[in-house]
Amino acid sequence: MRGFGAFLGKELRETVHTWRIWVLPAFILFAALSSPLITFLMPTLVDRLGGLQQGFAISVADPTASAAYAEYLGNLGELVMFALVIAYGGIVSSEVRSGTAALALAKPLSRGAFVLAKWLSQLLVIAVAAVIATAACIALTAVLLGVGPAPETVAAVALWFVYAIVILSAMVLLSAVLPAPAAAAGAGIGVYASFAVLAQFEATSRITPAGLMPAAQAVLNGEPAHWQAPVATGIAVSAACLAAAVWRFSRREI
Repeated sequence: MRGFGAFLGKELRETVHTWRIWVLPAFILFAALSSPLITFLMPTLVDRLGGLQQGFAISVADPTASAAYAEYLGNLGELVMFALVIAYGGIVSSEVRSGTAALALAKPLSRGAFVLAKWLSQLLVIAVAAVIATAACIALTAVLLGVGPAPETVAAVALWFVYAIVILSAMVLLSAVLPAPAAAAGAGIGVYASFAVLAQFEATSRITPAGLMPAAQAVLNGEPAHWQAPVATGIAVSAACLAAAVWRFSRREI
């Protein structure tokens, strides 16, 4: 792990001072602010639509804080995850293709430290963005709809964050294996889709990382949630992906 701390600091500085800070954090913040706004405005929009269309009626439930938080969690699990897959398809391979990796590794920096610093720097970005966005979502929801189940929302977002760790770790592995960012992003979408399918079956949902989002939804609804096994297997899968990424990158020609 030679040079890990210095390279991690360099990655964090680049994230803050370049376009990277506006990609995934912007999607997370958009999900946080748009969810309570859309929930609050939906009855008005439906009424206006019904007024424009004669004989056309749509009924919607009264907006609640719980509905806003559910919308936020849904956006995190779909919109933000899709953005994560696309954004990090080239987290390793783009550095190799541009020659940046060769320049960095010419210094006292091990290949394992290179991969893990890339992973940790972006994980910290996601974590900070999720904390700020969740606080903003709760605050805006409180203004528009009341506080509602805010503690349950925080717990649900924590489970989503574990899911984000799994997907990010998978993207690091795919980017270390596949030379083209587009190919890694395509494979990442396949991984995401596979988890979505596995989440539909109780047997796999209870014991694999695919169960993290269903567990988050159950926590948000105040229902019994089987989150322990998905969290444990999610951490194990993430560690396995990172180990495989380091192994593959260590043997890759730069």
